[in-house]
Amino acid sequence: MMISFTENGRKWSRGRDILLTLILVPTFSFAQMTCEELSEDGKIIIEMDMGEMRQPFEEIRQSLPTLEKSSDEEMALIMRSMGDNYYWRHDPTEGASDVGVLILAHGTNGPNDDLLFEDMKPLSETFFTGISFGMSMMTSKHISCGLNDLQALGAEIIYVVPLTESPYNTLISQWKYAFGLEENYSYAEIEKISRTNVHFLEPIMDNYYARRIVYDHALEISSDASNEIVLLVAHGPINSDDNVSLLKSMANITEYVKQEAGFHDVIPISLQDDAAREVRAKNVEMLREIVATNTIEGRQTLIVTNLMSSGIIQARLRDDLAGLEFTFNEKGLVEHPDFATWISKTVSDVRP
Repeated sequence: MMISFTENGRKWSRGRDILLTLILVPTFSFAQMTCEELSEDGKIIIEMDMGEMRQPFEEIRQSLPTLEKSSDEEMALIMRSMGDNYYWRHDPTEGASDVGVLILAHGTNGPNDDLLFEDMKPLSETFFTGISFGMSMMTSKHISCGLNDLQALGAEIIYVVPLTESPYNTLISQWKYAFGLEENYSYAEIEKISRTNVHFLEPIMDNYYARRIVYDHALEISSDASNEIVLLVAHGPINSDDNVSLLKSMANITEYVKQEAGFHDVIPISLQDDAAREVRAKNVEMLREIVATNTIEGRQTLIVTNLMSSGIIQARLRDDLAGLEFTFNEKGLVEHPDFATWISKTVSDVRP
């Protein structure tokens, strides 16, 4: 069903811009793994010994071009540096509905995780909520533990929300593989999740709320829109066809921002951060050329992203653009209050 509504004088279609694709997760015969009890701060940390970690190394090397020449020792250091996969539950609110929301996040095992936890806390006023942190390269136990916990709290139906910019990346593909929604893994083989009454939602992509968030983040660093260009930078997928699809989706965001704010231009850029080094280098070269050219022509360059949170990619992007003049809003989409609103509205819209 398509429902139209008007926002700020513009007409939007809820079927496209608000309502995400809803996929019902089927039941599998794979056994669920037992979980530890929640700690006092509401966490379940999935610790892995070196033997467990080494098992998927070869699959990961084959899956990620940037790691194909890494030794087991180097792989172990990389995996350790990413931290543990873990689940973190918000304290349930008295009178919450019988609906659970499980958010899947990349995770950094650092301050950004704390910020995300706080940013998503408003959801717990309406739903049983928790966040499963981790790229799920070697396990899905932190996800199944989260589902178990939300069900134990009283959630009769659970909506899984993947925090990615789009469906065109390896992270969401790995998560979908865990739920049996994709045939092939994108990193390595992990445990399949057996669950009924669980719905996997599509990411925010170019939804109306994504457009508004990017618009707000651009305006925060703008001083003279007609004399500024905005670069919307994404992490981007490995696959070139997926990258084309992502850029088309991003173009819907940039067109909106340009029209609403009156910028000289708004341009989507995909770094393809995990692709082969030469692919990423080519994208960075294009990015630098755009910044340098507009500086010569007397325009200020503003940079925003559609990344979920601020952190590693933003720091790397600053290094990529060293020596050039630009203004950078490093905020991720989840830091804007409209992101939690998007989740709440989407879940409410698709509930039976």
